[in-house]
Amino acid sequence: MEFIVFVESAGSPVGIVFSKGIPKERLKPEEPWPALPRATWEPKEPGILSLSLLFRAVWPDVPDLQALGKKLGLTLEDADPWKRVEALGKALLMALEEVRSWPMAARKELSRLLPEGWTLPHPLPPSRPTPPADLDEAFNRLWKKGFSQRKTQREYAAKVAEALERGEIVLLEAGPGTGKTFGYLIPLALSLQKGGRAVVATRTRTLQDQLWKKDLPWLEENLGLRVERALLKGRENYLCLRRLMELEQRLVPEEMLLPLRVLAARNADLDEAAFADPWLIEELRDRPWRCQGQRCRFWGGCPSRRARDAARAAKLVIVNHAVLGVDLATENALLGEYDYLVVDEAHALPQALREALGIELSPKDLPPLLAELHQMDQGEETKILEEVNVRHREFWDAVRSLCPFGRGRLKPEAASFLLKNAGPLCAALESLILALKKKETEPEILAGLMAYKDELERVLSPESGEWVQWFSRDEDVALGLTPLDLADVLNQKLWPKVKAAILTSATLSVARSPRFLSTKLGLPEDAPFFSWPSPFSYEQVRIAILAGLPEPDHEDYPQALASLLKRVVEVAPVKILVLFTAKRTLASVRSFLADVPHLAQGFDGERDQLLQRFKAMSPPAILLGLESFWEGVDLPGKELEILVVARLPFPHPAEPVLEAEAERLRAQGLNEFRELSLPLAVLKLRQGLGRLVRTPTDRGVILIADSRLASRPYRPAFLSSLPVAPKIIHSPEELEVVLREVFR
Repeated sequence: MEFIVFVESAGSPVGIVFSKGIPKERLKPEEPWPALPRATWEPKEPGILSLSLLFRAVWPDVPDLQALGKKLGLTLEDADPWKRVEALGKALLMALEEVRSWPMAARKELSRLLPEGWTLPHPLPPSRPTPPADLDEAFNRLWKKGFSQRKTQREYAAKVAEALERGEIVLLEAGPGTGKTFGYLIPLALSLQKGGRAVVATRTRTLQDQLWKKDLPWLEENLGLRVERALLKGRENYLCLRRLMELEQRLVPEEMLLPLRVLAARNADLDEAAFADPWLIEELRDRPWRCQGQRCRFWGGCPSRRARDAARAAKLVIVNHAVLGVDLATENALLGEYDYLVVDEAHALPQALREALGIELSPKDLPPLLAELHQMDQGEETKILEEVNVRHREFWDAVRSLCPFGRGRLKPEAASFLLKNAGPLCAALESLILALKKKETEPEILAGLMAYKDELERVLSPESGEWVQWFSRDEDVALGLTPLDLADVLNQKLWPKVKAAILTSATLSVARSPRFLSTKLGLPEDAPFFSWPSPFSYEQVRIAILAGLPEPDHEDYPQALASLLKRVVEVAPVKILVLFTAKRTLASVRSFLADVPHLAQGFDGERDQLLQRFKAMSPPAILLGLESFWEGVDLPGKELEILVVARLPFPHPAEPVLEAEAERLRAQGLNEFRELSLPLAVLKLRQGLGRLVRTPTDRGVILIADSRLASRPYRPAFLSSLPVAPKIIHSPEELEVVLREVFR
């Protein structure tokens, strides 16, 4: 039996008709019916299956048909309906193969899509080779599978294995293309065959998903390196089954609900629900104060609870830096004790841990808890609720009146003023808390109210001087508390508890020394450190320092940079990424680029959306990006061929934690610029420059549009971090020569 895609003559495909017959009469192709792949699954009865709904349920992380085609390597929106038929048929078969490995509960939910009498293909038993005996055998198998033999990767893996065996904490710096992911996963998996537990922490949830969905399954299927593993994200990343049931009772379309039911039965990871509207995602999030705990009828199948239980039981747990920080703050309550720790993108760990160990409060935090109580028949608590609402508005109005726009430290006199203004709010909260305690109901909301009151008091009156109080004001205002010193915390709560730790990144060192990062993390200055440069060739890469531009703070700089970008596009009509450190500068430069194809962060969308649009654009095209574009952006080949750094990425001196650290360094008789600001800027620049060369065949030009780098005393610290020696350019003609060396 073959399958036939039924295509509306004036629209997109609406379903699949399974039949031994011929296409519908109104679809009479001029050419013979295309040869379709033979179905490995044969339905027992003819029927119609909604393709759009099936694809949404199987690949919920793909937002539309165009993106799905790119994922599968198919042209699903071909102008020729018969070619589209063939592509959709192949996509169907790939979807059916995908669900073979799903858990039974998810397969059962997906079966609701099928016409009566149809069944999904049977699961295939896993077929995995015997695990390799040692690292040599593992890498020999890896190379036989077509992976290139990279000496640096093998050396890197040997250092990981050595550290795990000896029980060391090591810092491993490996440039792009080293293969560090398999370089640490293979020796770690081999070590876990002998016993113990391990945690791998990545910087972002995206990298988590790559390890979980791609790298670890590949090692299991091809090298036999199977370890009992679990993926754990923050609680609010999971879908709440009770909220899903409540949505089913509202007017939410079935085409939205059914994929969500399938997702809930698989992993309930809301990061994968790309098809759902943002409001729907927010409705479904597992919020602690919404949770009914063991009183909930869905407690047995609660996705976030099951994920936490699985993480505590697994031999290998994949988390992000934020979850690692929460586990640290809760004395291993989240992950349980473990023996080995691998931190990828370790240069970002200090910031992530500070955020996890700190507190941030905004006007949006308390109203959802109060709204939950308002929905219930609270009787005498109604007046108290109204009082809390009034006092809450008054307090945050006081915060807005005090805090200017921007971000800064909360000075002692300002904190005292706000603490006084918080008194009526805390008193009203205490009355509400006492009333709820008497009723002995809603313990989760009660816990949320108690936590809010406690955190508000801590933010305005911290226990010691080891905390930094701060405010932030943009579209709205926030107050926060951040630990100043991580070293003591880590030396008490983390490093003594693990047998070995691997801290790895492409950027761990400044002037070839990891001292700056190791000091922040509480590691000794002589902690083992090894570094491998990128194996990629930089023969087709040039770096130019644009000494002829005004300095970045000069009023003429935005127009000068825009004029330069236009000249670059004329000489080399390729794709260009410009990295900014300030939105104001980005906006000014953007205003002079009206006649050049461009996208700008904050004006044309945010990072992920902009990256998709930028990839779809034909060159020449310019992408103007802020903070989030300095790291984690992968645009290989012709997707990016010129990288422009608008300004050396020195941190803002008024950043609250930085200001407090600078004060401490001055008190110790040290130079805060040399010891703090300069190392941070060098590490940030190295991360930014890494956006250009992503594959062995990449070429391109890096333009550093900050003329200070040509003359200031700190230039050696930056120049030593560049992958190739730069040229100092004073004129457009000299720049044109550099561009033509690469883009002949």
